[in-house]
Amino acid sequence: MNKYTNRIIAAILGYILSLMILLVIAQPEQAEAAQKSRISAAKGKGVLSLARKWNNRYIRKSANKYKDNKEILGYYTKDWPTDTLSHDSLVRNAEKITGIATFSYKINASGSLEGETPRQALEVAKDENIEVLALVHNLDSSGFNRTLIHSIFSNPKLSSNAINNIYKVVDDNGFDGVNIDFENIPPGDRQALNDFLTELAEKFRPMGYIVTISVPAKTADSPSNAWSGAFDYEYLGQVADRIMLMTYDEHWFGGAPGPVASSPWVENVVKYSSSLIPKDKLLLGIGNYGYDWVVGKGGYKSVPAKNALELAGKYGAKIIWDDYFQTPYFYYWKAGQKHVVWFESVDSASFKVQMVEKYYLRGIAVWRLGFESWDFFDMVSNKLN
Repeated sequence: MNKYTNRIIAAILGYILSLMILLVIAQPEQAEAAQKSRISAAKGKGVLSLARKWNNRYIRKSANKYKDNKEILGYYTKDWPTDTLSHDSLVRNAEKITGIATFSYKINASGSLEGETPRQALEVAKDENIEVLALVHNLDSSGFNRTLIHSIFSNPKLSSNAINNIYKVVDDNGFDGVNIDFENIPPGDRQALNDFLTELAEKFRPMGYIVTISVPAKTADSPSNAWSGAFDYEYLGQVADRIMLMTYDEHWFGGAPGPVASSPWVENVVKYSSSLIPKDKLLLGIGNYGYDWVVGKGGYKSVPAKNALELAGKYGAKIIWDDYFQTPYFYYWKAGQKHVVWFESVDSASFKVQMVEKYYLRGIAVWRLGFESWDFFDMVSNKLN
């Protein structure tokens, strides 16, 4: 060995030894401060960066914001250049949020990623000890592109290329892991999805990064189902670190009017999913929005939860509470047409949050930051603490 190699080895050993001493003899307050300092540091390159990543793998950071280490993840999006809704919500509610998934990267036909790294979100999150996941999706102007995702899954070279590119984005930009949000996957690609997530986890875990996946809600397994058949709950639950249940769109913009997420339906999804997936990996999805339908004609527009009451007030509509669905709705008239709006309110969302405790789930995943009513995160904090 030359002198340079010896110095590198000595640096690694010195780092590991100092970390062990810190963890053994430091007071809890000092250890916590030191850990936060390490977490807040930018992810660099080289052997010391590698040692720090290994450290994060086995000494997981925890903001301890909720009892039993419950997690509150918010989806962070920027839908147009001046859209600050998610960022403003993140800053305002940083003390109540434990993680974010940034809807930032679209996979393309070559297995590369398109998108802009959310620097502001990363900066705020790291300062507030909030875990940050890079969300990778297959959404384009026509919707979630199943042809695209099938072409990647069916070509081993493209699949490996996609995994390597996802890893590079996470590693280069200071993310803590990835959230896979591939939707509208052909049911015939069920095994391909299992293989993709397995290969992704094998790439990520040795470096201390976490792997999560968003899955459509279902109450039974139907492998031939066009929307949910590709998602093997039991297998994915073994491979992933977290599973985000998309427990919303029970009724959707393109269908008949009804609750976006009724409590009975959500509870049935929870019962089924928790029978196959470890409960401490499950994050229950809460959609802070509603839909506005023209009665007898179809979908009119989506409505953020925080705007629903304002819309009702504008037209003098009476809010009606459905005792069975545990969800509010209202009617109003516009241009001679009768509208009905079903939406998620703080009260209806509170019933879902209670299920986290009732079924010992890991926490909730909120779609999306900036859509919530002003007191939503206060309710969550009160329920989970």
